Amino acid sequence: MIQRVQTIWLALAAGSGFLTTEVPIYAENFAGVVSREYTVTESLLLFANDIIAAVLAVIAIFLFKNRSTQMKFTGLGIVASIILIALEVWKISEFEEANGAVKGTYYWGALLPIAMTIFFVLAAINIRKDNKLVKSLDRLR
Repeated sequence: MIQRVQTIWLALAAGSGFLTTEVPIYAENFAGVVSREYTVTESLLLFANDIIAAVLAVIAIFLFKNRSTQMKFTGLGIVASIILIALEVWKISEFEEANGAVKGTYYWGALLPIAMTIFFVLAAINIRKDNKLVKSLDRLR
């Protein structure tokens, strides 16, 4: 059913994925007190990976009747969100080198891919629990 706990975790993962595209993840301060923000939408690679991870979460929500496929999509979402974290760090370091910033700070938007990974893992744990519960009930019949 769609009312299961993993639906909440997958919805939170999708929400954090889509929210990542809207908020800045990093800001640089230059020598002339000018500040420039870096968002996920500035890099096609980051943007595509973020949207893929969020769409995987949305698709997994509607696969509630087939828990094994839902688990596969959740696993792919975990991998996509971990890749997103690595790409984010790489692109921000490229951004720092290209612009020669005096001081840079990460914004809270940089934490959203980490939260997305945690939500995917919590969803996978709950899918596994549901699968064990269904298998144990089948044995009693």
